Amino acid sequence: MNGIDSSPIRKAFELARSIENPINLSIGQPHFPCPPNIIEAMNQAAKDGKTAYTLTGGIPELKEAMAKKYISGNGISYAHPDRILSTSGISSALFLLFNALVNPGDECLVVSPYFLMYPAMLKFYGAKLLTVDESFGPADLEKFKTNKIKLIIFSNPSNPTGKVLSKEQLHALANLAEATGAFLISDEIYELFDYDKKFYSIGKDYEKTITLTGFSKTYNMTGLRLATILAEKEVIQALTTLQQYTVVCAPSITQWAGIEALKTDMSSYIQDYKEKRDFVYDSLKDHYSLEKSGGAFYFFLKIPIQDEEFIKKAVEKKLILVPGYIFCESKNFVRLSFATEWDNLKRGMTALQELASRL
Repeated sequence: MNGIDSSPIRKAFELARSIENPINLSIGQPHFPCPPNIIEAMNQAAKDGKTAYTLTGGIPELKEAMAKKYISGNGISYAHPDRILSTSGISSALFLLFNALVNPGDECLVVSPYFLMYPAMLKFYGAKLLTVDESFGPADLEKFKTNKIKLIIFSNPSNPTGKVLSKEQLHALANLAEATGAFLISDEIYELFDYDKKFYSIGKDYEKTITLTGFSKTYNMTGLRLATILAEKEVIQALTTLQQYTVVCAPSITQWAGIEALKTDMSSYIQDYKEKRDFVYDSLKDHYSLEKSGGAFYFFLKIPIQDEEFIKKAVEKKLILVPGYIFCESKNFVRLSFATEWDNLKRGMTALQELASRL
């Protein structure tokens, strides 16, 4: 535990509470409320007395609904309830996977910039971290084919950059997994936030993929804790056994809410975020070096000074961002979330433009 620091994102939350009328662009969760039909489904489940432990793997109704979702929505033809585990959010899914798969000294390849939990937890389990930049091409993976890689993990779309990996990149990762015997873990929690229709589930083509799907970001169910894992039966059996002794099961009434969530049209929410994505890019492209986000609700800004110093100057303008060093090896980036109200976002763009002119 001495090797794991408290998340700077949580520190940003605390900072926001201490500033009057802050411009908080640090939060990695939707700003819109959870749709009312989902809340009603959860309330009804509670009223119907569905508050006891569920089966460890999840209620059959949710697993059946998820199997249909994987088949029709992701093109994963082999999806079946027996290959699905419901768990308490993506964080719990990662906890189960790393506990079950990683031994001290194992080499694990992470696409960088990465979700901060990946390297932190791999370090906790004594793994050796290997990274490849998200701009990689197939040739960049050749050097890893002689490594004994235990797992390959990435988020698609990416937290923190919003990068949507191309089909060519995904196939290259799958080929590397096949060549090295590594487990390929595709974290697809932001899959619906796909503004240019480029998202692709590699599980469609590579059956050994471990696909992670979360309800938190898509439906603003972050505090309700629900996710599913789709994998080979042997992996699901191992994870289910481990869940019996740890998480026990995903929250019961949240699982029933998840079924309703899958029926919910989120297109208007996604369109709002696409417009905000475009607004942020147009506001900052002449002031900072940045790639246009393709998904999720983040931008990863390259800045002219070190991230922690930039963060301090931003706070002087009541602007709260997240330092980039927690997502990659560089200290010249900050993460910006555009999951916020329009007024707040416009204030943030003004503050960032003023910072750029000063620096």
